[in-house]
Amino acid sequence: MKQIIFAGGVHGVGKSTLCRQVASALSIGYLSASEVLKWGDINTDIKNKKVVDIPGTQKRLLDGLKASVQPNKIYILDGHFCLFNNIGEIIPVPITTFEQINPISLILVTNAVSYIKGALEKRDEREYDAAQLSALQEKEISYAQEVADHLNIHLIRFQKQMSSQSQLIAQINESIA
Repeated sequence: MKQIIFAGGVHGVGKSTLCRQVASALSIGYLSASEVLKWGDINTDIKNKKVVDIPGTQKRLLDGLKASVQPNKIYILDGHFCLFNNIGEIIPVPITTFEQINPISLILVTNAVSYIKGALEKRDEREYDAAQLSALQEKEISYAQEVADHLNIHLIRFQKQMSSQSQLIAQINESIA
């Protein structure tokens, strides 16, 4: 049974806040990919966005989901479609990860790069390159559609500060009905 709505977007876009609000409004569970895979256990600097072992990290995520997801309960999972590898290259999360998550639907959260940059710099107390964040968001956008097409499921696009949360909730309700 499909139990997970996957919400992806770049670091700092506002996924966690949005997903918590949506989960509360729909009375569904909320999971953060970083918490499920225990990012703090595998990275000495939890603010570091570079992933040394993307396949290994995705295995940890899938194992963590198996341990966390309860039968007959719907969840919204906050994660990423693409990641920075250890040398800063943008790498799509393997399609097999999404196949194994087997999501009900996908949500792509986007925002103005200036907003994302400001949010990250405030949260992480370090500078970020706007061009790199823009490239990551553009890759997230194209790869999210590729994943949706591959899985033959709906991709809901949510542009922060321009989209309506009530419309998002209605679209999610349609997908879980």
